[in-house]
Amino acid sequence: MIIGTSRLNDLLRNRRACRNLICALGCFWLMPFYPVLAQARKATPQSPPLPSAQVERGEGATPHKLEWRRHFQSQSGLSPVGVADDGGTLWLITHAGPGKPKEYVTRIDPEGNLTGNYDPQLPLNLAEWVSYLSPATSGHSAGLLASLASGGQQQTFEGAFFLPLGPDGVGAPRRVAGRGPQFPNLVGAGADEFIAAGDQEPLTLLKLDSKGTVIWRRPFSRKLVLPTIAVSADRKILVVSQGGNYLQLQLLDESGHPLVSKRIAAKQGTVAADSDGRWAVLLSKGTGGKENRVHLTVLDPTLRQISQVETPLRGRGGRTYQLISTPHGHLIIGESPDERKQIIAEFDRSETLMWQREISAHFTPLLVPFRGGFYVVKDISEGEGMDVEKYLY
Repeated sequence: MIIGTSRLNDLLRNRRACRNLICALGCFWLMPFYPVLAQARKATPQSPPLPSAQVERGEGATPHKLEWRRHFQSQSGLSPVGVADDGGTLWLITHAGPGKPKEYVTRIDPEGNLTGNYDPQLPLNLAEWVSYLSPATSGHSAGLLASLASGGQQQTFEGAFFLPLGPDGVGAPRRVAGRGPQFPNLVGAGADEFIAAGDQEPLTLLKLDSKGTVIWRRPFSRKLVLPTIAVSADRKILVVSQGGNYLQLQLLDESGHPLVSKRIAAKQGTVAADSDGRWAVLLSKGTGGKENRVHLTVLDPTLRQISQVETPLRGRGGRTYQLISTPHGHLIIGESPDERKQIIAEFDRSETLMWQREISAHFTPLLVPFRGGFYVVKDISEGEGMDVEKYLY
């Protein structure tokens, strides 16, 4: 399928905080909101070389315990993609080089040691290139989805490869989709399985095992784009996608069959599954700019709305906000009404704002959950590396 220039521009404004646009400009620039009091320590050399790092432990500015803070000095930057497994191993997509930079998979262990910087090897055709790398974790497994494209201003989506991730690096690639939908998203689905989400005529889901074997494939509407997915503890799947001036919510069973569907008047949304069976959706409403306000909506297991509150965030740049479920409620991060700042905030289970903090940053830091806590990952101005902070609940 071929996508036109105007459609591509729309997608670039929306996808993962404009990741492709940011990479092309080469100007990731996030300012840290903690002072770095550090003791330098070299990371284990790899190929390509790993950045050196500094570490600090102590209490952070949130109510949660700061386990450690670490700065990684590197000439490369951070793509706004990252996941962590239950044990706290952090997988990030980083990049290096001018123009359309080369992307790597960076592994940081639970103690803050950078233990791998891997270059995925794919059997690409001459005209193909990797448009997205999306990591995910599920049970004891981790995987990487590589979405392919060809062409320039008019792109053709060439399918995707799945690659297992492990302590020794990136495993052998396995092709999971051919030409058709674009597959930029991968999430864990429990029991060492994964869901790959694609859009662009039509929205399509793939369920994969830990080696990349396709368990099932489900196509949906051609009118729906930009899917985000969450999987509950009982392995139900909630897909939130955009259909013009509304969000389409589709609840599926673990085999991908529809159970419940509903629409919400909103522009874009991010979804999380709560441990008690509820669903949370962070969505934007408004005409754009500072008026594009972001709301937190909580739904019961059958998608009936329990509550909706306005958050301090703004949806000025599209879906440039993130949401995770915590033992206390919901943690969010995204744009402030002040264009030069970001906000991190937490709501309790009754959707009352517990605390919030402004961050001086031009782009939204990554918020990455794991069992027992979360990471905040901030890209620093070009050539100055990135900061990683680990918090425990």
